[in-house]
Amino acid sequence: MAWKPCSQPKAGDTLMWNEPVWAPPNKKRGKPDQIGQQLVTAEVVEAGDPVQLRVASVEILSIDEGVEAPQNMKEGDIIRRKLSSLERGDCQKFH
Repeated sequence: MAWKPCSQPKAGDTLMWNEPVWAPPNKKRGKPDQIGQQLVTAEVVEAGDPVQLRVASVEILSIDEGVEAPQNMKEGDIIRRKLSSLERGDCQKFH
């Protein structure tokens, strides 16, 4: 069993991808700043666009110096991601 590229996830698949870590905006309508990268592993609950996923793990890969990583998601959370976001993050499927 190994990780292989995935472009069409199906329900029950386990996926892994990179995505940015965002800081909370510093103004009421301010744009959040990217402060690092994280590796997310999750199981597909419902395929489609967006894909619904159940988070299995989140690993911070890099974070800007002097910044504390926000805890945006944790194991067991249900999240949604567009297929384009997964593709941008080099989505891999566990075979």
